[in-house]
Amino acid sequence: MTSPKPTDPRALTLAKARQHNAHQAMGHIPAWNDLTDAEREQSTHEASKWLRAAVEAGIAPPAERPTPKHNAVWVDEEGFLYGEYQTSPPTPLSDAAILRLVWEPEVCSSKREMEDQGAEFRLLGWSQ
Repeated sequence: MTSPKPTDPRALTLAKARQHNAHQAMGHIPAWNDLTDAEREQSTHEASKWLRAAVEAGIAPPAERPTPKHNAVWVDEEGFLYGEYQTSPPTPLSDAAILRLVWEPEVCSSKREMEDQGAEFRLLGWSQ
């Protein structure tokens, strides 16, 4: 049996981080895939609840675009900020074109291609 995917993709990231942190003090951190299906499902279910509460409390952004006029703001694993560059017709958030937010000219990059090359992005919120 495989665990159902959480509605918000950030819940899986949160569940894995919580599992890592919970075992870190014990000195042995089991790999996520070494957990039983039930353990992974329970952790992901709890993380989905925490994330939903954080969104409702306003301390985490919603995973979906609030309005068509909102653009995603991302941070990568190194702390660099990126802004979504809307195309016409609009693309899904997973296929977004992104532009690194710097004070010098840069070229827009494909978020998916950067992820395929190992970059990790976290949604920070939305700009309008």
